[in-house]
Amino acid sequence: MFVKLEKLIIKNFRSIGSNPIEVSLDDIVVLVGENNAGKSTILRAYEAAVGGEQLSIDDYPGMEPDASNLPEVEIHTLVDQEAAPDLASWCEKINDDPLLYRVKERWTWPFKAGSKPVRLGFRVDLAEWADDSSKPKQPWATDNVAMARRPKVHRIGTFDNPQEQSDAIKSLVMDILLEEKIKSYIPKDGEAGISGLTERFTAIKKEFIEASKEGLSDIAENINKYVSKVIAGHQLTLGVGDAEKEIGLKIFDAEDLEISFGTPNELYPIENHGSGARRTLMWAVLKALADMGYSASGKVKGKKYETIQNRSGHVLLLDEPEISLHPQAVRDACDVLYSLPSGSDWQVMITTHSPSFIDLSKDHTKIIRVEKIGASVASTTLFSADEVKLSADERENMKLLNLIDPHVLEFFFGGRVILVEGDTEYTAFNELIQKMDELKDILVVRARGKVQVASLMKVLNHFKKQYVVLHDTDTPKAKKTKKTKLPDGNYKIEEQEIVNPAWTNNWKILDAMSAHSKVFASIHNFESAYFGEIIDSGKPENAMEMMKDPDKHEIIKKLLLGLLGLGELPEGVINWTSRAELEGLF
Repeated sequence: MFVKLEKLIIKNFRSIGSNPIEVSLDDIVVLVGENNAGKSTILRAYEAAVGGEQLSIDDYPGMEPDASNLPEVEIHTLVDQEAAPDLASWCEKINDDPLLYRVKERWTWPFKAGSKPVRLGFRVDLAEWADDSSKPKQPWATDNVAMARRPKVHRIGTFDNPQEQSDAIKSLVMDILLEEKIKSYIPKDGEAGISGLTERFTAIKKEFIEASKEGLSDIAENINKYVSKVIAGHQLTLGVGDAEKEIGLKIFDAEDLEISFGTPNELYPIENHGSGARRTLMWAVLKALADMGYSASGKVKGKKYETIQNRSGHVLLLDEPEISLHPQAVRDACDVLYSLPSGSDWQVMITTHSPSFIDLSKDHTKIIRVEKIGASVASTTLFSADEVKLSADERENMKLLNLIDPHVLEFFFGGRVILVEGDTEYTAFNELIQKMDELKDILVVRARGKVQVASLMKVLNHFKKQYVVLHDTDTPKAKKTKKTKLPDGNYKIEEQEIVNPAWTNNWKILDAMSAHSKVFASIHNFESAYFGEIIDSGKPENAMEMMKDPDKHEIIKKLLLGLLGLGELPEGVINWTSRAELEGLF
């Protein structure tokens, strides 16, 4: 059975007004944008809709219900024939995949706060939305059946209470796994059924504790497969105390379950750990339990659970996973989260302010910017891996570049972009920007090489925002030293003229030019064009030293403003769009 979330359309929900915001989904969706732009609202809207939750007055725009602008969430789900509702009424065919169908549902909350939403479906046979009088009026007939067919939602908030997080993890492990074991446990003496063993309850309980140790160890091992990748050297252990007191037919109380976390020599209760460790452990537990066939029913904090063997999809909604994590743990968490959908039925949607959580080397990834424009919230798909189509080499280059400089993808978060080839111009331009308030929104992106300039241009073109490129022309020819050993043991050193590989990479930049780019080249290279010298090492330090010279400082300032169209360009730079323009320089 195949079920996958395809699209959300939200309006009149919290900060999202009557202009609907549309979010197309993929295996991985990363929502970026400024604080209070509406990113978390998108996660909350999906959770509230599929959970059929009541809204408080705070969830209505301006905290004032408007009968003509009620909160509304529309969800498009892709399903196969096994998961589909009535094909004729509800299923729209997907042209490029005859085995898949699209089902559209809409949740609208009534005028009165505290009411549950009304769910209606789009009637494909009538080409219109059903209303309350329609028969049928919603796919899959009942809400319970519909919930079983839709991807299961798991949401982890930004600042959940430590004790609540600890209790949630305990209840997930106890209520789902241990209770299932209790129901199927048969005492060694062959007595059947827990209900008939009240007088022997304490003895059976002690026996079960011993029998369950291996099971608890297996549970911990499943969870550690995920969490140890993010917080290296740490492990989770599960154990139960002697629990000899009489508690009727209840095998365990909540306090009987002991969950510790840390290094093997320093294990502490979950609530004693920081927010980053707790939140990482929470989604690791959710993933591990789902893999084992269980899931929380409703909110993570709730204590109602269900088996999910018949579930066909999961959506992990995660607010700002980078919060309270060490930088290395941020990178590891990114790797683990991006790997969750691989070969499974998970989708992940996160909000983030960290470039480290953007990985352009992964398939089926979307980067979506959420921003406020006046009183409205808008969404823009900045990047879609399926559309940009980076080559295998380009993906590898992007991956390495992101490892070297995690901030290289900051352009997804806003600002005017200048894409530069190397460290010298990056250093010189940033030294100027720090002193010029009118340029504070300028983001200098350092490609660290001409090949990566072309790859990043492809991404920026998809970004559909004007940007500026500055690279070195280099020279058509270069000299190569050849060292040959002679019969007498001496060496012959010859200089050969070869085609300069750096020069031929200019044509990769030419191929990547678009209506969104303005491409400039420093003739030969940045240092010789504006500083009048050629150096091979210590370029950033040399740039800072050169910027102390008033004349050199003024040249670079003129260059920066000229690139931005705010003045004339200095000598030594060319704005080019054709091969002939560069070849004519040499």
